[in-house]
Amino acid sequence: MRLSKFLSLSVAMSRNQAKFFIRKGRVSVDGDVITDPNSEIADTSLVIFDGKPISIAAYHYVLLHKPASYICKTKDTQYTSVLELVKNRSEDRYYYFANVLGAELTGLVLLSDDAHWTTRMQRKLSKKPCVYQAKSKNIISDDQLRQAKEACLVFSENQIGPKINIQEQDEKTLLLSMNQTHISEIKDILSSVDLDIETLHLEQIGRLSLGDLTEGDYLELAENEIKV
Repeated sequence: MRLSKFLSLSVAMSRNQAKFFIRKGRVSVDGDVITDPNSEIADTSLVIFDGKPISIAAYHYVLLHKPASYICKTKDTQYTSVLELVKNRSEDRYYYFANVLGAELTGLVLLSDDAHWTTRMQRKLSKKPCVYQAKSKNIISDDQLRQAKEACLVFSENQIGPKINIQEQDEKTLLLSMNQTHISEIKDILSSVDLDIETLHLEQIGRLSLGDLTEGDYLELAENEIKV
């Protein structure tokens, strides 16, 4: 691994910052000061930065059940970040979201401090069907269900990727299978047939689901445990 990459992964800094500090002579490898950021280091090398030994901490992968009124951002002036729910996260590492839910939505959120993994996962998730639960304040009539299905069929005919599918779960709840990018369109469709949706909840993406995870709780997973 290149020394600049090792330093940026070990200490919360960008790759350019790591190169700057290395060129300034603030990093030594196995007792020798190294000023070339592109120097390759062995897995067994002892790396010292500003007099302290450093190592790459294990990445953190989190599957979280997001409550309403939380936001998928690191900071927000109006809502609380979902990061506040992750109690043992490292404060000096930046977290990224593999999928994003609006403040009013609840359900499955994936996040990690591994930027490269998050980027790859975002691409994968964009191609996977999502299962949402839409709960209505009132009983859904047969006519409303029929109109919603017809509207989704018309919308899906003009789209590339997973089509929108609607099923009735109970008298007040619909199960919607669709691409996660269609969330605003499905809200418009349900509103157009006079369905007053109380909650919209993301239960599953591809093969990944919340299972029995309670609202506000989360699971810490290994990278190879996340199968979509």
